[in-house]
Amino acid sequence: MNRTVFDKAPVAGMREVDGTTPMFGFIVEGSGGNDSYFMAVMNPRNLEEGDVSSQCTLLKMGNGGAQNRVIFNQSVYPNHVPGFPSRQAAKSWMATEQYAQLKALMLSLTFS
Repeated sequence: MNRTVFDKAPVAGMREVDGTTPMFGFIVEGSGGNDSYFMAVMNPRNLEEGDVSSQCTLLKMGNGGAQNRVIFNQSVYPNHVPGFPSRQAAKSWMATEQYAQLKALMLSLTFS
């Protein structure tokens, strides 16, 4: 698949067991002519752009794992319907109050 990162920022209130600061990311992944849109808190290695094998939003935390993500696709299989009609529409959505609030919520996450 091919990944494009629209936005990313460190989530200051979280650390994985190895000391890595997780990152918020809003991304699109394209595969087989279909785009899938995600917003998640993940390890920075999963925000690499270009041809990638997969992404994972599971974080290794002190007492197990933590995961959070927003999936925007309306349906996946067998009839893939992406959450946005185009990548430009997804980028335009980033200027909305809804996007700002959802991003702020994810950036405010803490783990101790």
